[in-house]
Parts: sequence; structure tokens; C-alpha cells
Amino acid sequence: MTTRTGRRLPAAALVLTSFAAVQCSESAAPAPPPPPPVASAECVLSRAIDGDSIRCADGREIRLLSIDAPELAQEPWGEQARAELLRVAPINTSLRVEYDLERVDVFDRDLAYLHLPGGVLLNEHMVASGYAVAYVIPPNRRYEDRMLAAEASAAEARRGLWAAWGFTCRPADFRRDRC
Repeated sequence: MTTRTGRRLPAAALVLTSFAAVQCSESAAPAPPPPPPVASAECVLSRAIDGDSIRCADGREIRLLSIDAPELAQEPWGEQARAELLRVAPINTSLRVEYDLERVDVFDRDLAYLHLPGGVLLNEHMVASGYAVAYVIPPNRRYEDRMLAAEASAAEARRGLWAAWGFTCRPADFRRDRC
């Protein structure tokens, strides 16, 4: 290797220069972690679109994270899931909104966990009561273990829709015309 002035560097200098360059690049500060999830002030429920999507009084649509309720077209199961959501969170209920890593879906809906007054996680309630199944999509995995456990418990106890229907056609499969 030659310098800008045309002088040749000894092999040892070349090795040391290479080592220093590698050390500098390896000691660079790692990228900062993503910001922690932030809870917004609230969502005042103005409409239950279905068993896993709502509209807030301010116009936001929120898709409940980590759950999948029957589609309304999956009669009568979809309407029953929506009725359960409204039973525990009637219109005008103030819900605390908790975001995970990915905050918006391809339909421009907020993706969130919703907490009822008193702190109960609505998403988990819908699964534990048998009106939705666990549906965890990375990177939003904060309550994955709780959702999977809630589904297993609801299925075993035959709560909600597990009693009459047993989710023989999961909502995701229905949307893909698989059943």
C-alpha cells in the first residue's frame, strides 16, 4: 500500500491500519432501541364495528391487537362476538389505549390493546370469554402468552362460541375463502 505522497507503507502498518478500522467500526454505538409503546389518553367508544374493531368518538378506528373475532358474515357468530364486546364495553365507555410496536395497519386503523375501566384488557376478555381467538402478528407480541392461554382455557371450558360452534372455521380462514 502506498501513501498519498507515494511512499510505501510497511506490511505491519497496513495490518495495524486495518485492525484500527475494524475496531472503530465495531465500537460504534449501537442503534438506539425503538421508543417504548405509548398509551394515548383514551378512546370513547362510539361504535363496535365487529368483535375486534371499534370506532372512537374522535373518528379513529381501532383494530384490537392479538385477537380475531368472527366476521359479521359468519352468521350468527360475528354478531354474537360484537354483542359480547358491547356487553362489556357499551357505547360511550372510556377505554385506555395501549399501543405495541406497529401502530397502524394497511387499512389505516390504529392497532391497540384496549383497557376497560378498572384495567381489564378487553382484547384478552374477548378471547377468554370465547368470542375471539388468539391472532398474534409480529412484531406486536406483548400479550401473546396471555392470549394463547386465554384461548386454550376458553376452548377447554367450551365458553362462548366454543360451546356451540367451536371455531370450526377460524375468521382468518373465512376471509381467505377456505371454509
